[in-house]
Amino acid sequence: MLDVWDLPDGEFILVEVDHWGNPMGWEGKTLLNAIGSLVRRHQYAPINFLSWKDMPKDYITDMVELIQSKFRFVHELTEQTKKILIDDMSLKWRQFKYELKSKGYDESKTKEEMIAHIPDPRVDPSQYRDLVHYWCSEKGQKISKINKRSHSKYEDLHCMGTNNLPRRIHEMTTKAKGVQPSRAEIYIDTRTRKDGSIVTEKAAIVIDELKKKMVEAESSQNLQSTQDSTDWTNDIYSKVKGPEKRGRVRCLGKLPHQASSSQSSYTNNRIQKLENLLGNLVAVLKVRFAEDPQINQVLEAIDQEVPTNDSTGKDHQTTNNLS
Repeated sequence: MLDVWDLPDGEFILVEVDHWGNPMGWEGKTLLNAIGSLVRRHQYAPINFLSWKDMPKDYITDMVELIQSKFRFVHELTEQTKKILIDDMSLKWRQFKYELKSKGYDESKTKEEMIAHIPDPRVDPSQYRDLVHYWCSEKGQKISKINKRSHSKYEDLHCMGTNNLPRRIHEMTTKAKGVQPSRAEIYIDTRTRKDGSIVTEKAAIVIDELKKKMVEAESSQNLQSTQDSTDWTNDIYSKVKGPEKRGRVRCLGKLPHQASSSQSSYTNNRIQKLENLLGNLVAVLKVRFAEDPQINQVLEAIDQEVPTNDSTGKDHQTTNNLS
């Protein structure tokens, strides 16, 4: 893979993002891989901080700025995309520390013996020493047991490998010629191996129930409402797996805002923009056809349903007052 950090000054990779702000395409994959290599460099993301929450903001800011020097975004880098990138930094940094412990921690060895054998050449010796001391401490041992216990209870495994969820959804949407898959379809796809087998028995039971409800929906008049990819409160997936909790929408990943209604924030924003455009059009037509009673009757009917510029915000009110 091209080492983006070696790109000459002024050269960069252009990355497209989806409407949630997730990087897409091979450029997006290159970006996420670059983040993985970045957080493994001791000068940018030291490993001797207990958790990502303890990472000084200056380190995170420097990494974001370095990313911006090698990548450009379509369109500009938004706060949501920046948050997604920082979340990915956190995930990959924690994965790196987990890899180090998997390779370097050995209960049969002393601290000094473990410290003497650093499993990755990118690791700073002094940082690794601190990390080993933490692994062997009473606090480190206690947290490790808690994490193992929590991980053992997690049964909802997937078979995507290194392919992240937003990119998988993007691939499915492209294959379906622009139609975003439902959460039920996403769950089935991400739990089914290439040979057709299901990752776990529990997932197989869920998939069987999802398919039954999908067949029921196909025979009813409410297929669109039950399959709507933005309806997270009443779609097939929610009927099988239950309602969402705050922070994430299952089978869609981490979104800008947890939906509190049947429509996504993206859909609401798009509706608002269309309403504003229609409101502008109505205002112009009222002036243009002021003498035509039939057209004015139609415009008045539209005006009852769609707010025009004199009722769509503070800026518009100021303009109207001045006129």
